[in-house]
Amino acid sequence: MAKIDVPIKRLMQSRLEEWVEYLIPNCNREWITEMDAEKIPAKKESRLDKLIMIDAPNERYILNIEPQGYLDYKMPARMLRYKSDIWEYTIEKGMGIPSIKQVVIYFYKEHDNKQYILEDSWNGEETLKFSYKAIKIWEMEKDPVIKKKLIGLYPLIPLMGRNHNETDDELMEETVTTIKTVENEALQADLLAVTSILAGERLSNELVKKYIRRDMLMSSPLFNEWVEEERKEAAQKAQIETTRKNILALLSEKFDFVPKNIIESVMVIDDIAVLDWLVKKIIKVETIENFEHLIEEAMRKK
Repeated sequence: MAKIDVPIKRLMQSRLEEWVEYLIPNCNREWITEMDAEKIPAKKESRLDKLIMIDAPNERYILNIEPQGYLDYKMPARMLRYKSDIWEYTIEKGMGIPSIKQVVIYFYKEHDNKQYILEDSWNGEETLKFSYKAIKIWEMEKDPVIKKKLIGLYPLIPLMGRNHNETDDELMEETVTTIKTVENEALQADLLAVTSILAGERLSNELVKKYIRRDMLMSSPLFNEWVEEERKEAAQKAQIETTRKNILALLSEKFDFVPKNIIESVMVIDDIAVLDWLVKKIIKVETIENFEHLIEEAMRKK
């Protein structure tokens, strides 16, 4: 996911009831029970984000919330797979086939794939009609969020629809002023941290830093976690890049000439384990063609 992954998931974790309240108005907090998404069978690396059991007086159902921080044209297929995985789990646990209400939250327009329906048929007979709800933050109104004190959604204010002729400066001032009404200092710092990350994707860094100084974030556990995640990601990228270059240097030294297709194949591998495996194999391969086969083998196993 994009760099908004850690802050958004952490914020949603700590203020889940307010996200549910926005999605399902008048939902009593006593009806909400978070489910452990890790226990749902996963067929691929992509995992479910948030699962909530809503035990309302007249209906019991599961709410599946998926925050989406990048463009993915496979999103409809992913959501269908998630639904299938959830039902597989509930059937196995003797819970039957409860209703599952799914929502994907898009933070930026460029991440919206604009496809929320899957349909199929056989000889004119409909065999599948699947859809999910899409929430687009830029279409949300900020005034109701502020009025209802949905604190967990405050960092989204800079991404929401604006009032008439509202400037970037006024928007950031209103956002920070609203967040500062939160009495819990650690939570306030977390909210400011997420705001700085989300707003930084849309507004100038100078404007964001004008209202959210770094010293305002130092008491935020979420900010410190995000910074550490960024450091790890940067270190991993550097390691991958170095290993790629080492592979090409070793191949060039051993075979004098490295074909363009092999260079391109090596440069798109982003799994450090695969790259390390290839480094070890270079010593044993006798021809450049043998190495090309090893790349193909590695990618099949991935």
